[in-house]
Amino acid sequence: MHVRWPHPQREITQGIRITDRPTFNEESWDFWNLRRTETEDALNRRHWLRIDADCEFHEKDAVLNNLVAILRQAMLGFQLWCPIGWDGIIIGARRSEAGLKVETVSIPEPYPRSLWGRMLDIERCDAAQLPAFVEGTLAALGSTSTRQKNPFQFLEIGLQSAVNHYRAGALLWTVGLDGLLGAQKRDVFQARLVQLLGEDTLVFPEDFMGRRPSYTVGFVAAKVFDWRNLIAHGTEILEDYRKPLQLKLEPSEFAHIPVDDWTHEMLYCESALFMLLASLRRIITDGLLPTLGNKREWDRWLRSTT
Repeated sequence: MHVRWPHPQREITQGIRITDRPTFNEESWDFWNLRRTETEDALNRRHWLRIDADCEFHEKDAVLNNLVAILRQAMLGFQLWCPIGWDGIIIGARRSEAGLKVETVSIPEPYPRSLWGRMLDIERCDAAQLPAFVEGTLAALGSTSTRQKNPFQFLEIGLQSAVNHYRAGALLWTVGLDGLLGAQKRDVFQARLVQLLGEDTLVFPEDFMGRRPSYTVGFVAAKVFDWRNLIAHGTEILEDYRKPLQLKLEPSEFAHIPVDDWTHEMLYCESALFMLLASLRRIITDGLLPTLGNKREWDRWLRSTT
């Protein structure tokens, strides 16, 4: 984990837990072709996400691959809880009398910290909510239903794409929203997103100071849809989207403390990410994953909300 874990160390779910940095029985990390920044920074981070399993020796490769996949999915669920990005290394090790012997080293594609994600502090997040989001993510990605998998996969692919091409990432987040809402028209997209999240719900969570942008789902939903159409059809980005934006923050007494430079387009990109995260959180917390997996039931639920 690239941030310090400020809460009590605990098991999250299904054997996944947050621990202090483990000690590996590895004499030469150069063998694994790691860069200096990776050996000096990532390997020395204080807190790690960890999962263990017992198996026969001939099963170890398959078991390690499965554990690596689980950790990657768990870190995606972590983003639902607090989207602060990820640029970690996954170490697969075999436990023996000599300690943890390194068997595999993989460097997954990172998740960036979005503009507002840079302002978040996991100490302000409720650690009791993390297990449900990780477990829900594991359940969705482990399902045989593409309807359950797709929005989580679009979230992940969007995060990975946004590292180098933020617009491409944001476009994929809107595709994830489209997949959830089943909306092909602007008004339907807005109405269903408003019903799912609430018209007056603020899009962004509180930052490390307790501030948050004062933009609501009702205000940005249709604008995100319009921006998506421009990008998806290769249309020139209008000047209005490129204009600088002075974020409206509340409470107002802290609004004078500066944040990163934003444009109107960046507001819609960031809103796509945080509205997709909020939608997935609601689906998990309200137990709607089975409903999402059944097209007829999900369509009926969407119609009932509008």
